[in-house]
Amino acid sequence: MNPRRLWGAPQQLKARLLRPHQEVIEQLECGVQYHCDVPIRRASIQRLHSDFQRHLLAVQLGRKLGHSAPPIQLLKRLRPILSLVPLNQQVLASARRLLANLNAAPLAALAATLADGAPVLAIVSCRPQLADSQASLTAFSAWAAAGWGQPLIVIGDRQLPDWRFEFCPEQRLLRLPADDAYEGLPAKLITLAWVLSLLPAPPALLKMDDDAQPRDPTALRRLVEKLGADGAAAAGFPIFTPSPLHLERAWHIGKSARSNLRPFSSLGAARWMSGGTGYLLNGQAVSLLGDFALHSWGFVESMLYEDVCVSMLLQAGAAHFHWIEDPEELGIGSERQREIDAGQWQVPDHLR
Repeated sequence: MNPRRLWGAPQQLKARLLRPHQEVIEQLECGVQYHCDVPIRRASIQRLHSDFQRHLLAVQLGRKLGHSAPPIQLLKRLRPILSLVPLNQQVLASARRLLANLNAAPLAALAATLADGAPVLAIVSCRPQLADSQASLTAFSAWAAAGWGQPLIVIGDRQLPDWRFEFCPEQRLLRLPADDAYEGLPAKLITLAWVLSLLPAPPALLKMDDDAQPRDPTALRRLVEKLGADGAAAAGFPIFTPSPLHLERAWHIGKSARSNLRPFSSLGAARWMSGGTGYLLNGQAVSLLGDFALHSWGFVESMLYEDVCVSMLLQAGAAHFHWIEDPEELGIGSERQREIDAGQWQVPDHLR
């Protein structure tokens, strides 16, 4: 299915296929009109619009022919337009409506599973680790039954087009259009954020590794309430370094599928939430990260470390953090917590 050839189809056919999304198309055009008003930019901005509409047309035709997820990379063409107006909430809302419409069935299944409003317990995993993830999912089943949190296994699937996700309620398995390897973790987490941000009320999110075990659910509930009372958007155990340039830039080497010859060369942070212990995001933080997923994807692509990426995006969005002193405040156990209990990862007072 060639989007360029489809663009040569009769105008009546194109109009009929694009009609369900005409309002979104018009709002995108209106949102960046002031760029088109600059003569030197006009042709290039119009070309971005045409490219997006061609690929949306290909998606619509594929769906008309019975394919629920035509292999068309649509977000790749939408994001450049959104990046021009990152502060325009109306345009971002239009993009979310488009994604919600294209993912109506899996989104409805996900919304039904999360209907009680409890925090999402995101067991972030990969296909090779599914057995461990399923054991962790079973361990948290009592939390789900009691309404303390809704556990989901989150994996990446590069076979999905970039605008599509799939959810199986029976397995509580959420498949995202992201790299499933170690170096794909930043994209996996930020993609999870835009998926959850499609819900009418984005839920709080507890990010966990697939070795996480339940401890005290009331601790998590207290932490959620504390975020609400303090106006903080996120809570996590802090990792401190003397400066952003002290970030370990070879942390991933030897763990990666394709990036062992790619030392980290993006920007770092002096302080971030530890991904190994897990961290908590409220609905506002989830929505904010969902925005960045739509208009600042280039930064996500430059990152290799998920917890640094998430923390830096929240910092860029002026979100406030609640820094916990003991990972047990999250209500879960992890391998990283055992390392902390053994005296590792201690932060010198002069860096706090």
